[in-house]
Amino acid sequence: MSAYNYNGIKPLSQMKFNISSDHCLYVVSENDMVELAKTKNIDYVDGLRTASGYVAASLDSNILRKLVKDLGFTGRAYEKKVNGKKYVIFKGRPGQRKIFTGTKYLSNNAKVVDMIVGQKGIKTSAIQGARLTIFLTVPLIVLQHVLKDRFLLNELVADLSVSLIKIGISSIVGAVFATGTTAITTIAAAPVALAIVVGLAVSYALDRLDKEYRITERLAKLLEDKTMKQVKKTAWEVEDRLRWQTANSQAMGKGVYY
Repeated sequence: MSAYNYNGIKPLSQMKFNISSDHCLYVVSENDMVELAKTKNIDYVDGLRTASGYVAASLDSNILRKLVKDLGFTGRAYEKKVNGKKYVIFKGRPGQRKIFTGTKYLSNNAKVVDMIVGQKGIKTSAIQGARLTIFLTVPLIVLQHVLKDRFLLNELVADLSVSLIKIGISSIVGAVFATGTTAITTIAAAPVALAIVVGLAVSYALDRLDKEYRITERLAKLLEDKTMKQVKKTAWEVEDRLRWQTANSQAMGKGVYY
């Protein structure tokens, strides 16, 4: 996946992605997001959150399209070590390629990595895709909870925790399947296509499991219970301290409030 460049602050209405060799991500300020959410229905924020989970897959799909266009559906690429260095060797359509005009590139070549070819390209894509999804999703999750009629910190923490875990799992599983595909076939587009499909499928399955077994809800309840226990424990400790100070003619609240 290509590098993501952050180019300036734009209103959310101008938020867009330029699908090219470099992807430009327009960032909005917190105030703009709050104002937009107030003027729009809260469901709009929910929709943005859902859509943010598909941005990385959309960018990868565009790279897959470029890869197929350059190499063809059956264009092949495989990794080979030569004199201690790992290279990616391309086969097919030698005179028609516009991106990979050569036949041999180092596996860490920027062009190879950006086009998600080879194991390094797959791993880099998974990391950058997860990072982008987190950058887009986390602020929307926070905003979603802040705009609720009743804001509870334990619910926000639970939602963030489960969401980040789901993003991590889907990215890792997609990368593992894609990397494994490179050992089975030399078709260059296959690992990228599989990474996209598996990543989306795992993400969907995890969302269904979360809703069916109320994982986020149960985690929020667990955090609430633990928080209340800690609050009660602290209150008891403060009360014991104050009682001891009173019984021993000590200054009330010293070491507790001041």
